[in-house]
Amino acid sequence: MVRTIDSNVVMYGHEPKFDRELSKIELMSTLNWYTQNKDTKDAVKYANDYFKKNHKLNVDSVVKNYPTTFGFVCRILNNGGSINEKELIWFNETIVKIKEDLDKPKIDVVVDDKPVQPNIQDRIREKASECIGELEGLLDEYILSKFTSNPKPYGIMHTLNIKGVHTNRILEHWKRIRSDYDNALTSEDEIIKEGYSNFSKTEIKKIVGFCDSIITDCMKVVDEANKTRKPRQRKQKSPEQLVSKLKYLDKHEELISENPKDIIGALQLWVYNTKSRKLGCYNADDASGLSVKGSSIISFNESKSTQKKLRKPEVTLPEVLKGGKVYLRTALDDIKAVAATLNGRLNTDTILLRIIK
Repeated sequence: MVRTIDSNVVMYGHEPKFDRELSKIELMSTLNWYTQNKDTKDAVKYANDYFKKNHKLNVDSVVKNYPTTFGFVCRILNNGGSINEKELIWFNETIVKIKEDLDKPKIDVVVDDKPVQPNIQDRIREKASECIGELEGLLDEYILSKFTSNPKPYGIMHTLNIKGVHTNRILEHWKRIRSDYDNALTSEDEIIKEGYSNFSKTEIKKIVGFCDSIITDCMKVVDEANKTRKPRQRKQKSPEQLVSKLKYLDKHEELISENPKDIIGALQLWVYNTKSRKLGCYNADDASGLSVKGSSIISFNESKSTQKKLRKPEVTLPEVLKGGKVYLRTALDDIKAVAATLNGRLNTDTILLRIIK
């Protein structure tokens, strides 16, 4: 699809020129004109023309790395306009940076005589710019048809194989254009009215509608990408990784802690706090068993996991260690002490007394 150059004049008017300081709105409107009608090569040329005229320098090799806005401002100044003090500070600082870049020694980089391939961001930017250009051509045709054609932005996106990663740049571009035209419908500013006087309000509304259709189709592309994208698979941690931060006591007198990795998937965990003399039992919430997060036990049944203080640990603990599952069912109930709930947190005074799978 080939863009019709003459339609740019129909849509945006001729290049704006000033012989005075531009207001903020005038500057924004003028920069918008350059954005719609000129490209990076034009911006580089404008900047180079400015440097040749005012600084006797050729900056073609470095200015291409700077935003096109700088080149467009150079064009405004070359045409006789001027900018306010705040913008001038930014402009002069950019000039200093360009001069510094110009003075830097050039380094020739050779990589096995192979051409450097563009990175993924370059490809995304290039594809998005291609789509934006085609959509602008579609809008040109829409305007030249006196708004009688039936533009289909999604067809262009589909043809160009536009993906979700490309849509951010496309959306940003067309939202900005939509905002400009939408503002033209309600603004009382005479300059803005003059800038869009070649369109009736009905025609401006149709251009806004065209922009809306692009935005809608971009969101359709994003939705399709989300539907086809496979859900991200969480990498499963090993039992050793899960218990790596667990705090417990390795050994106390004749008591030795069991291997903490065996807690993962266990149905029961018996713990003994050597400082408070409290014996506790964690019961798993379901058949998936207990687990560990950080330094805490998780996936346990809070109502069925309790602890009691032992009066004679030297008697009770050996029975818990050697008792079978039938004994362990009522072991805590048989201890004459007040039961307290467990909160899952262990510490360096806690022996991992027994783990039941």
